[in-house]
Amino acid sequence: MTCRIVVDGVFFQLASSGIARVWTSLLTIWAKQARFEILLLDRGNAPRIEGIQRIPFPRYHAAQAAADSALIQQFCDHLGAETFVSTYYTSPLTTPMALMVYDMIPEIFDFDMRIKEWREKEVTIAYAQAYLCISESTRNDLMRLYPEIPQDRVRVAYCGVDRDMFRPRDAAEFRALHDLSRPYFLFVGSRVQHKSYKNSDLFFDALQQMDRTDFDVFCVGGEPEIEAGVLDALPDGVRCTRVVLTDDELAQAYAGAAALVYPSLYEGFGMPVIEAMAAGCPVITTSRGSLAEAAGDAALLIEGTSVPEMVEALQQVLNSENRDRLRQKGYVQAAKFEWGPMADAMADQIDIAIAGGATPETQAFVNEWKRLRALMADVDYN
Repeated sequence: MTCRIVVDGVFFQLASSGIARVWTSLLTIWAKQARFEILLLDRGNAPRIEGIQRIPFPRYHAAQAAADSALIQQFCDHLGAETFVSTYYTSPLTTPMALMVYDMIPEIFDFDMRIKEWREKEVTIAYAQAYLCISESTRNDLMRLYPEIPQDRVRVAYCGVDRDMFRPRDAAEFRALHDLSRPYFLFVGSRVQHKSYKNSDLFFDALQQMDRTDFDVFCVGGEPEIEAGVLDALPDGVRCTRVVLTDDELAQAYAGAAALVYPSLYEGFGMPVIEAMAAGCPVITTSRGSLAEAAGDAALLIEGTSVPEMVEALQQVLNSENRDRLRQKGYVQAAKFEWGPMADAMADQIDIAIAGGATPETQAFVNEWKRLRALMADVDYN
């Protein structure tokens, strides 16, 4: 008999970034395999996937998270769900749950853990019966911060690459659109984050020390405006532009770039690294967090705190021979990452969660958990 699972599509309500790509890929694979009967709670912007039933569901508000858990449980009971999976940090009250853990950035970079969003992350980790981490680095951080989690309940599986999208392309259309006749660098995602862990200042500080300035910089997505101080400090001749690109446009941009510059001090995985490589884009990144796992020996790895080191890396990729060498190594590295193994690994964790949820110890836990979440809901309401 096919296992019936409820998947909370909450992340699609919140953002359309890499996590959304992860879940669209996994849900599509599961639907084709017919391994599960999948009921997707649609809080807004959930994808339409053949073989998956979407169920309209109230939008998520962290301030009412405990009451949201009760509503999730009502739907799980009504739908006869054997297990629950969330695309972000939501949870039921008694139904077994498998959780994908993306990173431990808030914990490691000293975010204010009193904020309800991060408190609910703690709640969800405490509740789940099985876990899938998207890198060894994330798994190590999870086990260090939550040593009470049984190690045999935690597994690692890497993200994949959409090879139909991220593949070698002709960048002529992107170049023509932006009137480009010289090299350009890409910086993808947020530039300003708590404790500056995205490390964009390293890149922009290095630009100020470049001897050669006949190139462009494109900031893809991230904050709506490039910081005025960044623009004012750029050397004469360097043009820096923020753009919003579709995945297709991003793949074209990767194909023609001198490099993706991704100097983050921590990532749970680092999908832009392997997507850039798959599209034929050289990569400059750090060896921090999981980035060395994603990049292997196919990127220019920097320590992440030295401006001269970043300047040297930028100069290296402006050399065509170095770019060609990195491009070929990148193709080989990116080919290691497929969505199928991650889908299989998460499916196995769902099976583990179901089995774990049936034990007397777990039943005693969820009975008390249900009472505690009801008290939390009362506090939230009042």
